[in-house]
Amino acid sequence: MSAAFASSERRILALFIFAILIATAVLYHRTLAYPFHFDGTTQIADNPQLDSLSWNDFPTRTRQLIVTTWKLHRHSFGTSPVSYHVVNLFIHVVSGLALLGLSYRTLRLPAIPEYYRENAAMLSGAIALWWTLHPLQTQAVTYIIQRYESLMGMFFLLAVYCLAASAESSRKVWWYAGCIAATYLSGCCKEVAVVLPLVLIWYDRAFVSESWRSLLSHRWWLHLATLSSWVLYAGFLTLSKENFETHNTVYVTETTLAGDQVQSLPVSSWEYLLSQAKAIVFYLQLAIFPAGQSIDHGWKATRSLGEAILPGLLVLFLLGLTVWAIFRFPRWSFLGGWFFLVLAPTSSILPIQDIAVEHRMYVPLAAIAALLVLGLFEGFRHLSSASMNNSRVAARNAVASVALLAITFGGITISRNEVYQSALALWSDAAAKAPNYPRAQYGVAKAYLELEQPDAALPYLQKAVQLDPAYAEACVALGRLERGRNPELALRLFAQAVAVDPGMSEAHNNLGAMLAQSNPNLAQLHYQQAIALNDNNADAHNNLANLLARQGNLEEAIRHYEVAIEIRPDFPLASSNLNIVRQMALEAKAKPQ
Repeated sequence: MSAAFASSERRILALFIFAILIATAVLYHRTLAYPFHFDGTTQIADNPQLDSLSWNDFPTRTRQLIVTTWKLHRHSFGTSPVSYHVVNLFIHVVSGLALLGLSYRTLRLPAIPEYYRENAAMLSGAIALWWTLHPLQTQAVTYIIQRYESLMGMFFLLAVYCLAASAESSRKVWWYAGCIAATYLSGCCKEVAVVLPLVLIWYDRAFVSESWRSLLSHRWWLHLATLSSWVLYAGFLTLSKENFETHNTVYVTETTLAGDQVQSLPVSSWEYLLSQAKAIVFYLQLAIFPAGQSIDHGWKATRSLGEAILPGLLVLFLLGLTVWAIFRFPRWSFLGGWFFLVLAPTSSILPIQDIAVEHRMYVPLAAIAALLVLGLFEGFRHLSSASMNNSRVAARNAVASVALLAITFGGITISRNEVYQSALALWSDAAAKAPNYPRAQYGVAKAYLELEQPDAALPYLQKAVQLDPAYAEACVALGRLERGRNPELALRLFAQAVAVDPGMSEAHNNLGAMLAQSNPNLAQLHYQQAIALNDNNADAHNNLANLLARQGNLEEAIRHYEVAIEIRPDFPLASSNLNIVRQMALEAKAKPQ
């Protein structure tokens, strides 16, 4: 490589690095002030288990690294969402730069045709820029809890980059060490990284090694070391059935209410596979035409082959094309392998409650970005002669086309990020796109309740329960609103919630409150069950204490009041009740026996 050409390449790379940094800041700067959402609130902001930080938090199993980052945040910056957003943006930028480096290193390998090597900087920059600015990435970046996906993806890209960099380096051992470390760290973030060792083997054979014999003779120990990262997932195999059911993984059911009978319909591996045929086609549509994005699409499982036949044929065609390319165009096959392998853990036969979620495309989107840019380059190149000058023109045309597309997508990304500014905006967007999805309706209602606007929440709760009578959380929330106006409906809703979800503490507590006057013995059982399910349920302790006080069991009532206040120090009702019952206890002791 001539000095002049090398200098030109460095300038082009520096320009794209600068563009990625500035564009990401422009597209995401407003999100820094956005709050936690959905499970981010319960798992991060309101999770007391994150208060402690010790050497026991050193990552040794999957997902533990993410939890450790939450604890470091809590220890250093408290629960302000700003620092969480800043780190998520940093992760995304590093991932984009890692993809830039991976693409450039790959296109500069000796086995790659010269017309690619001469335009590597422009092509790799376009790949990384399009990927970084794509609106499909917003869920993994702006939705704070999805650091599970983005940090896994960052280390995933860094691992493959280290392998690519080792090919032409005189310090291979250092790059190999980086590859192994990144593989382990990716696995400590999320289970999807289980496929990373296979991606590394595929990359090695497609771009670095001339044969399987060469791969095994030169880097067998590297791939054995990365495959040993599978020990991180051993704990997944020992989890109980109850654990999987709690997290709606593997043992997934869709619950309905027929009359007074709760019906749970399991989702089989076959039905999940049929569902994923539609989901993968939907992901491809969002990658090419990003319209219809949502925090929660709310898809039900596909139960019949007829529903999945058309998308299934398209997915099978793409899979077949990837297999065919292994033998005819092995380097191009890597893009299909990357896409399908990374989606395989979540989008094949292992049932997960959410059929389609956008953050699963964080890493697979890199393959589509590469295919788009390189496909455009090939198209423009074949429209002209194959001289180097014309290949340079083809590269510029491809980059210009992708840049225009990236600018357009950047505008969509800004618009998409705006829905994360509040829970009401986020769930209103989801409800508008899926009006018959009960969880979206409940999300809007919950946002209104948090804003202390119960009248605005009421129609959304009514629709959520109408759409899904087995939606326990919505039944409880609607029951609370109806308690003063329609006690019979409230009682029915709370009983319905207990029938659907006997493990829901709030349902038992509210049902007990409705029964406290008419059937105090049954009410007491529900209060006790609510506490057994969640000992930190301050309302249940207070309600049980009220009931015990009326029954004359003052000492036990005092104990439950004290527990309620310990759980929630700013609980004026419990404090007032405690003072009254303590006075009653003193008066009772003062009376002559």
